[in-house]
Amino acid sequence: MFKFNTFKPVVAGLALAAAAMVAAPRAEAEIVVMGGNPEGSLFYAQSQAIGAVIGKHTDIRVDVLPQSPTVYFPMFMTQEADIGLSSPIEADFAARAIGPYEGANGGEGYPLTTLMIGSPIRLSIVVRGNAGIETLADLKGKRVVADYGAFAGSSITAEAALANAGLTADDVEVVSVSSYPEGVSAVIEGRADAAVGSMGSGILQQLNAAEGAKLLSIDPSDEAMARSREIGAAFVPLEVKAGPVGADEDIFVLSYGTTLYARPDLSDETVTTVLKAVWDHYEELKAIHPSLATWTPDRFASTQTMVPYHPAAVAFYKEQGVWTDEVDARNAEVSGQ
Repeated sequence: MFKFNTFKPVVAGLALAAAAMVAAPRAEAEIVVMGGNPEGSLFYAQSQAIGAVIGKHTDIRVDVLPQSPTVYFPMFMTQEADIGLSSPIEADFAARAIGPYEGANGGEGYPLTTLMIGSPIRLSIVVRGNAGIETLADLKGKRVVADYGAFAGSSITAEAALANAGLTADDVEVVSVSSYPEGVSAVIEGRADAAVGSMGSGILQQLNAAEGAKLLSIDPSDEAMARSREIGAAFVPLEVKAGPVGADEDIFVLSYGTTLYARPDLSDETVTTVLKAVWDHYEELKAIHPSLATWTPDRFASTQTMVPYHPAAVAFYKEQGVWTDEVDARNAEVSGQ
């Protein structure tokens, strides 16, 4: 199994640096700081879109912090960040202080709550179109970006994709970078043969324009997905029909429901305002970024959650009539009740 870098000595320094970007005095009811990952990533574009809709329809201004969860999850504890987009897999690791978050917050993990589950992300390993690499198994012996430093979500995805094909980091030449966009850039520049690719991200389109982008199909079989789920329990296979950048033919990719998280002590009023803005105006999201066409209210309250919902979110979804017994049971399960 790939040995993740842990961030016990790194997070504090990164958090301090990132905090300087949001250090101006703010009133919680007026400004919300949203973790959104670095520019060029899909999460950054989606965070900008969600923030724009919230800002348009409420008195809240959303400032997107272009940092990974390894930076902004610790900032939840200091109230320097309020909400953020992340994978349920990474959030689960952060909350339980395991994997790349081993030892986080003195081994207690970072306190997180779920606000809503949104669009399914589409992930695999991407290569240059003319690289002659046709399958994940072909990556054996190749230069693969599998260590993303503090950008833990991509490290997790890389390991899960390799595991899907029965490979580990020992079977490839691991290339190290510091963010998801830098990984694809390494492929563009010829420093790597393959990297994690997120369908719909700006950097993937840059690779396609420069060299052609080819996302390698994962194996959707139960056996192969069991290997991927050993890395991250929330991974599911998703079929993508030919057409999007990176998919010149029908393929399967790894997926999960992209999730909006919040610090547990974020006020009920702010949580309700954020949720109502997105609930009432979700149709505006797809006009800002096409990947948000599936960011729809029928997904928001879900049994797929890995982290308990914020109490104000529970109350909101009950009021909307979408808080089912199944969702309640799952929420109790992940709450340890």
